[in-house]
Amino acid sequence: MKNMIILFSLILILASCDNSSQTQEQEHKTHLLPQPKQLQKQDQILILTADSRSFSSNDQIRELLQLFSEELNLIVGHNLEQEYKMSSNSDVIFELDDQLEKEEYQISITHQIQVKGGSYQALTLAKNSLLQMAFLNEEALAFPLLEIKDKPDANYRGLMLDLARQWHEIETIEKVIDMAVFYKVNYLHLHFCDYQSYTLPSKVLPKLSTEGKTYSFEELNSLEAYANLRGITIIPEIDIPGHSSPFVEKYPEFFAIDAIDENPWIINMGKEEVYEKLDLLIEEICGIFKSTPYFHIGGDEAIFHKVMEDASVKEYLAQKELGDDVHELYRHFLVRLNEMVKKQDKQMCVWEGYRRDGQVEIPKDILVFEFETNRYLPNHLVKDGYHVVNTSWKPLYVVNKKKWEPKTIYAWNMWRWENWYPKAPSFTPIQVEQTPLIIGAEMCAWEQAGASEIPSLRKRLPAMMERIWNTQEKIPYPIFMEQLNETDRRLSLLISDDRQDPILLDHNFTAEME
Repeated sequence: MKNMIILFSLILILASCDNSSQTQEQEHKTHLLPQPKQLQKQDQILILTADSRSFSSNDQIRELLQLFSEELNLIVGHNLEQEYKMSSNSDVIFELDDQLEKEEYQISITHQIQVKGGSYQALTLAKNSLLQMAFLNEEALAFPLLEIKDKPDANYRGLMLDLARQWHEIETIEKVIDMAVFYKVNYLHLHFCDYQSYTLPSKVLPKLSTEGKTYSFEELNSLEAYANLRGITIIPEIDIPGHSSPFVEKYPEFFAIDAIDENPWIINMGKEEVYEKLDLLIEEICGIFKSTPYFHIGGDEAIFHKVMEDASVKEYLAQKELGDDVHELYRHFLVRLNEMVKKQDKQMCVWEGYRRDGQVEIPKDILVFEFETNRYLPNHLVKDGYHVVNTSWKPLYVVNKKKWEPKTIYAWNMWRWENWYPKAPSFTPIQVEQTPLIIGAEMCAWEQAGASEIPSLRKRLPAMMERIWNTQEKIPYPIFMEQLNETDRRLSLLISDDRQDPILLDHNFTAEME
């Protein structure tokens, strides 16, 4: 193995002795978000020529290089063709390096551009850094001479879209993906099910899908591939046992409780047939989203009105020796769903919806998305050994007119929860000690129309990303905004969309201080 590495290094050295690029003395300011962990920059630039090519010895990475060329053309109007054999024109080289961590990457720009990553995903992160720094020098593609060594502090960096309350076209979701990966988001959480609609296709329960608001299997397979190529993983969510009107409406014969007229919002947790159907449904959905390590079952805000009066529930409670507390039935439901998800080699995710106290033990192998802090406080979740994703209602919720400015988001940190509601425990912010049990954070875009997503998120999402990519270092807010204004200009070119949130246009954020 060592001999192969030495041989490959010699090939690179020999090829670079007569490479087609050239360097020149010139200062060029770079704008990178999130800020790299290590950046050493020179007052020189590398100028590529029409003969310059990209190269990788890995077939999968070649597809990424094609994407890189297409995106470069959108941002700076310059393609970078690739070749399949090393030559003196190989000026941009992407390779895997098993000595680096999974999301660790390095960029070395000298007489050529050498990019190394610990995985395919790491190389997609590096690709987006290059997109943020590429420029034209007298119509030639150029980059600043520099060395970058970078990796994120947070393993989970997420964005959630609510597709159940407001229908989003596939093209809109793809554009959001492009925006998200530009700022190094690695998970896109899609909320497919709620009171308003069920937007997934199904052969197991075909009547479940909402007419006119359902994605096809083909569309979702295509979306999965689109995301994977760009280094982002889609997490599907069906919100059960609450928020489940489509289940009850379309299949009342087994999903409804007896008092369906008084509570048409909850799945009947006391019927074995319900668990059998959900097991098949989860298997079907995991068959679409094969790449994800996670499956989200919602689990929050269940309405228990009249549940305990249902005949099948009473029989089930007695059979399982669950007593007469509906919360024990609910906890039992979560445990059974967890086993179904694990059968698909996934980890179950839930919103913070269950209480700390209960007889039925909620397993520690689930991932809890803590949001409103009304049932199980984040400090208690951590103390009890759960892994947590911070989805703090304030400032990470983006809900139509109820959303926070970049400055507020930038002042937040990954271990802090806050709520705008005066009766919530975190109305006075809860600051948790730093711990690896809090694996990251997620911005949640609830109830928004598809057309609102880009304007609402483009200045807010990068603020969260900077704070979770670099949890220990924090650049001054005006400097962050200076960087953001430039990367946002490039984003407009990348996604062919320059729309801005009018609320933010009314403020001069570059002048604001923390």
